[in-house]
Amino acid sequence: MLEALKNYRPDEIDFVLSDEVKERFADVLTLFDGADDVEDVIKKVNEYFNAEFPNKEVASRYIDEFEKQNIREEYCQVVEEELPDAEKELLDAIDQAKRIKKEAEDSLLTVRNRIKELAARVTDGKEDFKLSAKNTFKIAIAGHYLYYSWVDGKVKLVKAEKVPDWDKDKLWAQEDRNRIGFKELFGIEILEVEKPSRDESENEEPQDDDDYDGDPDDFDDDDDYDGDPDDFDDDDE
Repeated sequence: MLEALKNYRPDEIDFVLSDEVKERFADVLTLFDGADDVEDVIKKVNEYFNAEFPNKEVASRYIDEFEKQNIREEYCQVVEEELPDAEKELLDAIDQAKRIKKEAEDSLLTVRNRIKELAARVTDGKEDFKLSAKNTFKIAIAGHYLYYSWVDGKVKLVKAEKVPDWDKDKLWAQEDRNRIGFKELFGIEILEVEKPSRDESENEEPQDDDDYDGDPDDFDDDDDYDGDPDDFDDDDE
């Protein structure tokens, strides 16, 4: 039952990571193996990485068989004890005033929604896991933010997010140092993603002053623009 899950925590937390993330970051799913003091870990992180320490971050974890069983028992009890009463109440309300009928329909809908929500929790098989702000950090590397947290006596990769385009400049600023940190601390080389060239915008050729700007006076009388794009040579585009 749900009462048994109020303060329950699985012995081993298994975080939800996509197969793509697990394959790409297989060598860094845990860091600082053998460490027994998170404070020493945080010192090393500050020393070797440009890491951020997010506050109130939440990662998704898988629920275990004990949790699934208790949730199943809860929604089975709701089906057996509450659903029949709610359905009977609806039938009785049909012969009564519309107001009573409306209240019964709302009650039935609430019960059914609760059953669906409980069943969906088991089907989904995942729960949010609140991360300690003190013991959680994220590192920008290979186009991703990797979230690590001290869980079960280990530094685990608990979540990975692709860096959004609007935040890419920040990634490039941190990535080189973080890549060195992985190499020096763990002997692991993370594949580098292609960075945009800083010279791309500088190397763009300036536009000719003769480019058409919509003014019909830019054309000679014999070459009046008639709306046909073929009137322009390729060099003038």
